[in-house]
Amino acid sequence: MLLTLLETCGRHARWVLPIGLVAGALLPWAATPMQASIAPSIWLLLFLAVVRLHRGGALDVKTNKGAHDLGIVPLVVRIALAQLLFPLLVFFATTRVGLPMIWCVSATLVAAAPPISGSPSLVLLLKGDGKLALRWLIVATLLLPITCIPIIYWLLGEHSTAALFLPVAKLLLLIISATGAGVLVNKALESRCIKLSTAALDGAASITLALMVIGLMSGIHAPGVRIEHLLITLAVALVINLGYQMLGATIARALKHAPDRIICAGVINGNRNIALYLAALPASFTEPLLLFIACYQIPMYLTPLIGASYYRLQE
Repeated sequence: MLLTLLETCGRHARWVLPIGLVAGALLPWAATPMQASIAPSIWLLLFLAVVRLHRGGALDVKTNKGAHDLGIVPLVVRIALAQLLFPLLVFFATTRVGLPMIWCVSATLVAAAPPISGSPSLVLLLKGDGKLALRWLIVATLLLPITCIPIIYWLLGEHSTAALFLPVAKLLLLIISATGAGVLVNKALESRCIKLSTAALDGAASITLALMVIGLMSGIHAPGVRIEHLLITLAVALVINLGYQMLGATIARALKHAPDRIICAGVINGNRNIALYLAALPASFTEPLLLFIACYQIPMYLTPLIGASYYRLQE
């Protein structure tokens, strides 16, 4: 019965995620309790992605050679440059045209952040290269303690950079432990000739994502949030997320990557772990960002739905 339910959710995953968004918007009483589940949900999402992908050699770059191979060294170089240069370019461009500073900072922090831990699951739901998404997530997170220093220094000053290392270390531990557990579980299943259904794994991931967003949406229920402010912030979040996705896909297409890697580049580029900064930066700085972070969950969780038509054009 449970397996059937998971497989059904997996086949209709792009509709399961919007249900979580609606619940997060309409159930403010559930937002605070669900906040405690965010970290375990992130761990579970990565664990599920590793179990789904490891059998195909997701973590072995030698099994992914091809005309447009992204081995570990080229991937590290590209991510390092992207997480250093791209946010600086975004900050200079947005401030030069005179946008409100809160929008400039929001766009810059999104550009500087690593992908969300559920990004491999989102990429898989869109039939993209989940193996590349998983390697991208791990490498980007490992590089964050280095790439974030000039960004945070530029935005806040030197004193703020040290505060970022503890949450980054926690995130690294989360990713390493989830990846290791996924590999071990998959090897144990293989040794017993047990093969889990891909649809069931996708269903478990989509349900986890839908439940997690309820806690992430707590910012829209904060006292004093007016409807016009909410709508403007949501519009900004949509422009940033969709704009970054289109930029990532366009660059990958210009580099003549395969369609599944174009999907990966787009999804990864737009869906970033900006919530990481809530634990890293001073509360006086992050408080104005809470509504934006809540609104940013909406385009991320709608990616499998609204992105299906766009990414189909990349095939």
